[in-house]
Amino acid sequence: MFDSSNQPQGTESSARTDPDDSKKTRKNAVEKLYSPKKVAAAIGVSESSLKRWCDAGYIKAVKTAGGHRRVAKAEVVSFIKRKNYELRDPVSIGLPDIRGVSFAGIDQARLNFLKAMLESDQQTSDKILCLLFIRGHNVAEIFDRIISPVFCEIGEKCEAGQLDVYQERLASQTCHRSLLELRSIIPAVNEDAPIAIGACLEDNRHELPTLGAELCLRNFGWKATSLGSNMPLTSVKQAAIDLRPSFVWISATIIEDPASFITKVNAFSESIAAATKVVIGGRAVDSEIQGRLTSATYCENFAQLVMLARLPEKP
Repeated sequence: MFDSSNQPQGTESSARTDPDDSKKTRKNAVEKLYSPKKVAAAIGVSESSLKRWCDAGYIKAVKTAGGHRRVAKAEVVSFIKRKNYELRDPVSIGLPDIRGVSFAGIDQARLNFLKAMLESDQQTSDKILCLLFIRGHNVAEIFDRIISPVFCEIGEKCEAGQLDVYQERLASQTCHRSLLELRSIIPAVNEDAPIAIGACLEDNRHELPTLGAELCLRNFGWKATSLGSNMPLTSVKQAAIDLRPSFVWISATIIEDPASFITKVNAFSESIAAATKVVIGGRAVDSEIQGRLTSATYCENFAQLVMLARLPEKP
């Protein structure tokens, strides 16, 4: 779980992007709002109908200082999924132009995504993930059935000498950018949503698994934040003290000293608030390590992650 690669040690599966650029991309993606005219064009209805739906609360809109309605693209995506509308002009609300994308099912989508990764094809990568989400596949399913197996195959090709390391890293960067795009169409969580945090631990520089965990949990209503990769466990502990999460995930794709790792993780899990669930995953967490975890729960894939983090049904 929390593992989107099968790379040998010393190979990074992370996007080597500037942190400030990543923060800027996320901020712009979340804050971008669209007028009723553009939203109406996107789903092929009249502007007047769109305004009525906003006023009736069918589509959540905010009002500008001048009283104009504005809609987030995540809300548009949520609406068309609920009402089974078709996106007529996705570009008008800042989405990839998915009208020319087609695949018969999830297996074909995975093959297309693999091709996009090998060619560092950013546009196709964005379109595939966006279309899968709009068609009703949740983020956990997209990771478990598309992203994780694709990067396992890429890792195997690197180990066999069929691909060079630089090709794997370009693929990781391409996927990372697509995930930030996908993040912008995941519905916003409630302000009072429970908090979850997580990271890839020290010496683990794989960014995709922990970003994937963040998106999976956001998709299921958590106020989730990835702390990034190569994170000391002491820093994760301080974040848990400061942010008071109800859920903490830890990813480990490389473990140099299993005995030390087990001691530190058990001490960490026992030291934070009793109400905080700690979940750990990654290909380095073998059966021996799993059996010696005293307070943390091992998780094999992203579907299990969201099951462990499932929120109680509202009355």
